[in-house]
Amino acid sequence: MDWLVTRFLGVSVYLVVAGTLTAAMPLASPPGRQVVMLLVSVLAGVAVLSVLPRVAVAERAPYRWLALGLGWLVVTNVAIVAADGPHSAAGEILVAVSHVHLLVAAVLLVLRRGRDDVGGLIDASVVAIVVAALTWTALLQPALNTARVVVGRQTTLLATVLLLAGVLGAMLRLVVIARRPPLPLALLAVAMVCDLAGATAAATATGTITGSSSAGREMLFVVTYLLVGLAALMPGAERLAQPGPAPKERPFRIRVIFLTSAVTVVPLVAAAREFLGARGDTALLTVGNLLIVVLVAIRVARLADQREIAEARMRHQATHDLLTGLPNRAELWNRLDAALAAERASGRPEVVLLFCDLNGFKAVNDRLGHLAGDRLLTEVAARLRAGLPEGDTVARYGGDEFVLLSRGPGAAERLTGHVRDALTAPVAISGETVRVGASVGTVCSDGLLDADELIRRADQAMYRDKAARRAA
Repeated sequence: MDWLVTRFLGVSVYLVVAGTLTAAMPLASPPGRQVVMLLVSVLAGVAVLSVLPRVAVAERAPYRWLALGLGWLVVTNVAIVAADGPHSAAGEILVAVSHVHLLVAAVLLVLRRGRDDVGGLIDASVVAIVVAALTWTALLQPALNTARVVVGRQTTLLATVLLLAGVLGAMLRLVVIARRPPLPLALLAVAMVCDLAGATAAATATGTITGSSSAGREMLFVVTYLLVGLAALMPGAERLAQPGPAPKERPFRIRVIFLTSAVTVVPLVAAAREFLGARGDTALLTVGNLLIVVLVAIRVARLADQREIAEARMRHQATHDLLTGLPNRAELWNRLDAALAAERASGRPEVVLLFCDLNGFKAVNDRLGHLAGDRLLTEVAARLRAGLPEGDTVARYGGDEFVLLSRGPGAAERLTGHVRDALTAPVAISGETVRVGASVGTVCSDGLLDADELIRRADQAMYRDKAARRAA
């Protein structure tokens, strides 16, 4: 309870102080606005540092980068206030360095939070970059041309805007897919929106995001600092780097169509500009296409991997028993056919088949229940599988019946001994210790029998062994 009160008081004090400073921005002179930016950036940096001790050591990287980014901003703002003048070339470099740190922090946070939704994050980033590219073509680039901003600076601004848009898209994805998104995550997403809005507004007005700007545009950056600090102070901020929910993927075909369409947007825009007689935007065509193609290539590679994994999983499910994980009856027949074909090719009969039926399983199943019976089957399957040489097969044929397949001299005696050893120790089930035995039927190939006949004879031999045990 004391912790909650302390946290609430800290958030309240931060909001009052930082909010009052932010509200004073429009009324302050240019030097006064620089002081306000310095004070709010210091408050935000202290707030981020305060969350570090509560974060697990393995998850601190995003918070450290965030603190470094705010630290560079504090250094820049101190230099500006001390110089009592606009941004210098060195100041622009410091601001650029701080933005790089903040961008890395956002990327790390997105990747850690959305580690189970990487495909969705890439899709959201691609959409955001495409929207930003269209906005650049329609609004920002014409304004920069009117202001006679050189191509090199336009390219830098374009890369900044597209990168911010991509990270923002991924962060918004994290907010949208969560049924109850953490408030700190939502605040960081709004901070990204303010940062992107401030960057684009400054770029169109002055040709740079680091030069002197108006009170309104500078206020957007101050609000960004305020929201970042507030997010760090809110409950749950220390858990933001933990994995979030993993939403269901869209169908494969829809994703491929979407990614193909995304790749074509920027070239189509460039072609439309040429068709309408506008000067081609080489920067957009180069930078925009590079970012989108890289993201789409990563996404397509992941889709291919996911498809292969899904196909492998489906093949495994089709050929293996769901309860025990052993090869099922269909897979047993496939392996037996392959072994008999190899036997015929070599001219040496060597295939051995052992049919095994558990004794005492029905009593355990009836007395302790089907769940206990399933656990018993799973334990027996694990014991039968353990220690088998490579090339041997143990399959669940059905119910409490197992079939072992091997080749070579002495295989019949070896498999029989293996089954006996596997069932010697009792099995702990539902708080009880139970024992089960097995009736075993073994048949060796003579080089003429097919798979059907081998299995039939092994089954008959097993029933003879069971009858002999009952008679004894």
